Amino acid sequence: MLSFNLNSKESAENLIRLCEKYHDIMEVDIIHGRQTVDGCSLMGVISLLGNFVTVNPHSEDKELIQKFSDELEEIKC
Repeated sequence: MLSFNLNSKESAENLIRLCEKYHDIMEVDIIHGRQTVDGCSLMGVISLLGNFVTVNPHSEDKELIQKFSDELEEIKC
C-alpha cells in the first residue's frame, strides 16, 4: 500500500488518470479510514480531497505494481 496526499484538484486528477491508465490490467483502491473507492471514480476520489489516502493496487504481477508505484511517486505534489 502506498501513501498519497490528495491536497488539490490537480493531485486528484493526476491520481485518477494514473489509475485509468492501469484500469484494464489491475484494480486500484483508494482508502481513507473506513472508506474505500475505485481509483477511476471521479466522484469517489474527489470525495476524499484534502486527505492523505492509501493507494492499494491489486495485481499478482510485482513488476507491474512497482511500475505503478514509480509513476505514483512522479505525480506526487
